[in-house]
Amino acid sequence: MFVAACAVAAACSTGDAISDVRPTGLAFADPTSTSGVAPRGGGVLRVAVSGVGSLDPARANPASPSSMLMADLLFDGLTGYDATKGAVVGVLASSWGLSSDGLTWTFEVDPAATFGDGSPVRPVDVKASIERVAVQAAGSLPGVRLAAVVGYDEFVAGRTSDLAGIVVNGSTLQFRLRAPYAALGELLADPAFGIVRPADATGTSFAAQPATSGSFVLVSRTDLSLTLTRAPRSRALLDGVEVKLYADVDAAYAAFGRGEVDEAMVPAAKLTEARTAAGASGGSLVVAPQEVSYVYGMNVAAPALQNVVLRQAVLRAVDREAIRTQFFPGTTTMTGLIGPGAAGRRDNACGTACAYDAAAAAALVKQAYPSGGVPELHVDYFTDEAGREAKVADAIVANLKAVGIPAVARPHPLAEFGELVARGGAELFRYGWIGSYPSADAYLSPFERRGTDNVFALDDETLAATLEQARRATSDSARLSAYVSAEDRVFALAPVLPLVQYQTAVVAGPTVRDLVVAPDGSIDFRRVRIAG
Repeated sequence: MFVAACAVAAACSTGDAISDVRPTGLAFADPTSTSGVAPRGGGVLRVAVSGVGSLDPARANPASPSSMLMADLLFDGLTGYDATKGAVVGVLASSWGLSSDGLTWTFEVDPAATFGDGSPVRPVDVKASIERVAVQAAGSLPGVRLAAVVGYDEFVAGRTSDLAGIVVNGSTLQFRLRAPYAALGELLADPAFGIVRPADATGTSFAAQPATSGSFVLVSRTDLSLTLTRAPRSRALLDGVEVKLYADVDAAYAAFGRGEVDEAMVPAAKLTEARTAAGASGGSLVVAPQEVSYVYGMNVAAPALQNVVLRQAVLRAVDREAIRTQFFPGTTTMTGLIGPGAAGRRDNACGTACAYDAAAAAALVKQAYPSGGVPELHVDYFTDEAGREAKVADAIVANLKAVGIPAVARPHPLAEFGELVARGGAELFRYGWIGSYPSADAYLSPFERRGTDNVFALDDETLAATLEQARRATSDSARLSAYVSAEDRVFALAPVLPLVQYQTAVVAGPTVRDLVVAPDGSIDFRRVRIAG
């Protein structure tokens, strides 16, 4: 999902075939890195994290892998993302189904599900937990996607005490929708929808000892660590997890180097070092694509950007690989909009439309303005302490000028930038997105003509119809085909300049086995084992 919060806080038709409907690019630790050592269950894994913030899953920061890791570790939702399968699976839901008209989802809550304190997880607890996310509205990435549920507007506005479209009926939970939304199962896999105990939900800090609904129970915490043990009904192989808290990724990685933890994230600048060290020690370095991307958006309502051919020229004019190499170590160059973990992702969805070619870009400028008079384009960005944003904007300006597009970088204070973008005051502007749930819908919804995240002022009837077709599709193949067509349509309209796809890098010691990193940065600790 595209969000201004992501941007201020922290790709055209193609002939590429889709090899499979399952997502690709998942990264696995090598289970044979220590020859002759048999894996076993048990043991306590020491994990280093940073930037966690609240333990409340509804307030997890989707741009922080550590925050998402903790939410996924402690709390389960109705569904979840299985990174080993590249698919959404049932977790607290034992089964689910969709009505023939696409308007009613029914989830059966597993009667054996319990919180860490032994109390049962009831459908009413699930409803209340989901409402906690919904009530945040535009302040929550996954919450705003619940707008399809009947009664959402009234609930968010405070006119009703509950979300009327979520109905408890015995052991089932029904979602009644205003319009078909075939991606609901994937949406509910977002760690933000982890189920919390009602008594904990009344607080705001989760500062005490919340009852968890996931594979592990929080038994104690200090300012520096959290101690977790395997929940009574958990299928986890580990006896427990010791989570150690550090000020930042660099400090967490340094702790791994000192032997204080068994697993830690790796700073982008230390990837080469970590790879060498892991190989020498028999450990593992796992690098996986993140659902977080860095882009420049285009306000197509701005006079300078109303010409679609000029926007297409911008895509060809910018040397994206050079920008990534110079300013974003440890990342990859974006090749499409649909992100990792989502069915429909293609290796080069943008194709020629995003390929750097100054001569082709200059020809497009001539096509757009054959008599000259190319308008000056403002490249809007927010100022940051490191000065990187200014350097990126300057590089884009230089690329544009080189093909005949007058351009000037225009800095803005961080505190004002989000509002500038939201009200349509920016032109070519620094932006970003987070695909907060494993569906193409998360990456394409912001281009809806009336979408709450549509800061591009894009209003295209063909694109709107294609997205509606995807959400109404009753088969996976039809839905996938429609989403792919929608992505192609977005690139043909050229409202966005894709730049950088972030990655999550995790280093693990030689005894750690079966560690898999999902696109949101979470790890399925139920499968992690310690070899001894």
